[in-house]
Amino acid sequence: MSDANELLDIHDAGDFLGVSETSLRRWTNAGALPCLRVGQRRERRFRRADLLAFMEHQPLRVAHADTHRADALSARSVDESITLTQGSHLCGFYDSDLGRATLAVRFLLDGLQEGSMVYLVASARSNKHILKYLKQKRPSVERDISAGRLLVSDYQRGPRAQIKDFELRLSGAARSGTQSFRVFGDTWEMRKRTSAAGFVEYETGYDQLIARRFPVVTICAYDVRQFSGVDVLDALKAHRDTFRYPIERALA
Repeated sequence: MSDANELLDIHDAGDFLGVSETSLRRWTNAGALPCLRVGQRRERRFRRADLLAFMEHQPLRVAHADTHRADALSARSVDESITLTQGSHLCGFYDSDLGRATLAVRFLLDGLQEGSMVYLVASARSNKHILKYLKQKRPSVERDISAGRLLVSDYQRGPRAQIKDFELRLSGAARSGTQSFRVFGDTWEMRKRTSAAGFVEYETGYDQLIARRFPVVTICAYDVRQFSGVDVLDALKAHRDTFRYPIERALA
C-alpha cells in the first residue's frame, strides 16, 4: 500500500491534521471529509491522500477547528458545532421560546468562538431571552458587545431599511478588517413589519445583496406557531443551503 493510500484511524488522522477527533467526526458526518467504515463497529478510517486534499482545500477550517477547544467543550449541553460554509443562507424552525434560544445560542456561540462578527436581530424581548442563555455559555458576552464582536438589534422599519442596515454594518466591519460574519434573524419580527410580498422581497434581497456578497453565514429562524405550513415550505425553497447540513440542526 502506498503512503497516499495508507489508512489512518481517527486518532492518527486527528494527529495528522492537528485537530480533535470531534472535528473529524463532525466533518465526516457533514460529508466534507471522506472516510471509510470498517468492522462491525463501523469505525472510521482515513486515506492519507484524502487528508492531504482536505488540508489543501480547507486550510482555514483545519487551522481554526480547535482554536477554542476548551470553550467548545463547555458548550456541549447546547450542542456540538458543525462547520458551515461562508455564504450559506439557512433557515431554522422552532415551536417555543426555548427552541428559538437553542437555535440561536449554538449558532452565535460558534461564531464568536471562530472569531466572526456576530449580528443578532430580533425583538427586544427575544434578544433578552437569547442573551440570557448565551451568557451561561459565554460569560464574556457584555465584553463581546462592547468590542463590536456581537451586535444586538431590533429589526428596522421595513425590508429595504433592514437590508441597508446589514450592508452598512457588514461593509464597515469588513473595511476594519473583519473577515467573517454570522447573522441570526428571528424572521417573524420582519414579517410583522411588512406584507407577505414584502417579506418575500426581504428574503430575496438579503440573499442577493448580503448572503452572496459578504463572507457571512446566516440563519433565518421561523416560528412555526406564527407561520403557516405554506410559509414553511416556501422558506425551505428559499433556503436550499439548509439541505447541505444535518436537518436536526435546523429544528428546535
